[in-house]
Amino acid sequence: MTSEDKAPETSTEDGNHKAENGGREHLEMRGAGEDVDEDGEGSDRESSRGHRFMPIDRLNIFSDAVFATITTFMVVPLKEEVQSYDVTEDLWTSLVADWYRFLVFVISFLIVSTLWQDHVWILQKVEHVGDVGLILNVLLLLVASVIPFLAALMGDFYRYPLTSRLFGGCILTLSVVQGIMIALAFRRSKMLSDHLEGDKTKKWMSVEFLSTAGLKIVLSALSIGIAGASVPASLVLLAVAMFTDWICIIVIAVYRSRKDQSFSTGIRTHLCRRFVFEDVDIDRTQTFTDGVFIIVATLIILDITADSLVPLNGKMTEEALYEALLDKKEALLAYISTFVTIGMIWYINYSMVYYIQRLSRLLLLFNRLTLLFVSIVPLGFQLVSLFSVEEAGTNENIAVQFHCILILFTSVFQLLFWVAAHWKRDKHIASSLGGLHRKRIFCLLLVYPIASLVIFCAAFSTSVFKVNTIHAVELSIPFIFLLIKLIIELVLHKRDSQSVTRGNCVPVEIASPQVDNTDTMLWHAGESEEQKR
Repeated sequence: MTSEDKAPETSTEDGNHKAENGGREHLEMRGAGEDVDEDGEGSDRESSRGHRFMPIDRLNIFSDAVFATITTFMVVPLKEEVQSYDVTEDLWTSLVADWYRFLVFVISFLIVSTLWQDHVWILQKVEHVGDVGLILNVLLLLVASVIPFLAALMGDFYRYPLTSRLFGGCILTLSVVQGIMIALAFRRSKMLSDHLEGDKTKKWMSVEFLSTAGLKIVLSALSIGIAGASVPASLVLLAVAMFTDWICIIVIAVYRSRKDQSFSTGIRTHLCRRFVFEDVDIDRTQTFTDGVFIIVATLIILDITADSLVPLNGKMTEEALYEALLDKKEALLAYISTFVTIGMIWYINYSMVYYIQRLSRLLLLFNRLTLLFVSIVPLGFQLVSLFSVEEAGTNENIAVQFHCILILFTSVFQLLFWVAAHWKRDKHIASSLGGLHRKRIFCLLLVYPIASLVIFCAAFSTSVFKVNTIHAVELSIPFIFLLIKLIIELVLHKRDSQSVTRGNCVPVEIASPQVDNTDTMLWHAGESEEQKR
């Protein structure tokens, strides 16, 4: 028998101190003289867990990227449909004729973003994941990736009950997989976060998560059942499934107020805490948001490939190529201005979230609605490029108005995000955000609503409204942002100079926030506000 065979059972404890980098460092060896369980079974179990459970970080990043891709690529069928529009026909008539496609897109986007939100809520309570959890997550993403195809199918054959049944079946499968992931997480305490303390907290949390998944299963099954009788009613049930988490929170709060003796606060206070003050993983929200902006920018880049700008003719002379590119100058200008607009909207989002120290359900809702309209911006770019020809006539005005509507709603929801963050400002926004920087962000948020409204109203003129006007406005907005920044810096410099003159060297403004992202658990409804602080 070798020396390894004679090693004491305590060696099975090796590997408990696996580093957080996923096992890239060597396992530390413990001495044989360390304390172990009497029968050695505890150390064997812990050693096994050290190998089977891995950090959740990479799973979160991978999932956020996939969800961002799914949500934005659902606009591709709409872009292809718009490409087939006749520039001589009334554009509003063509858009209204495709109203069902737009409705399906909006519902599909919100369903996928809601699925991502539930994914965030569940894994926010999880610190480690095993092989089964990873496989279930891949299965969840696989089924979710089918939604863009099913949404396009419903847009083309919205009168057929089969398409509604397929869509409902997809949501049903997603809800079942999600329920299994929830049950697995709460069954294995090793997966849960160390911040979750107390059996009562875990109990009500698991009840809420499982109830949300169960209600989605019921609504999806009902949508499949009634699809044969009414396709619109089936779609309405799927739309209601987007709000199952809000419904379950309210119902459980009412139940606990009557049956749970530890529920000492009022329902209104409890719901306010859950919807307005409960933390959402801000890092995952930023990853998902950035992913949507990246893919939207990629989609408009694909519209200016060589195939779409010049005819495929290898024998074309240099002069003919120059003329072909010159004829497409409106498309190139539309691409530049649209890309700049997407970049500036992202810049505003970055400026806001930089000072956010707590992201709630309400703020997350406004962020999702912002991303909804951002994801349709490539469609507006497609219309502006397509109808910027002389044959389009007043349709060029309509294309400009549609583009302005998208920018208006995007900027309005960004503004609502920032206004909502100022409700209980001390809980949402970093205390180091000074008054001038707060005013600067408000000024940035007002630029796009004002500009889009002015251009939208000007496009009602009877004469043809050239799209070059909106391109010029969009290209000038970055300079307006820099002007606002310059004014703020000059004011701060003047204040600093006055302070030094008086011999007072106390800084006036500090732009770098000290963010506290501590996950404040609000599940103990009877806990006082003082105890939470």
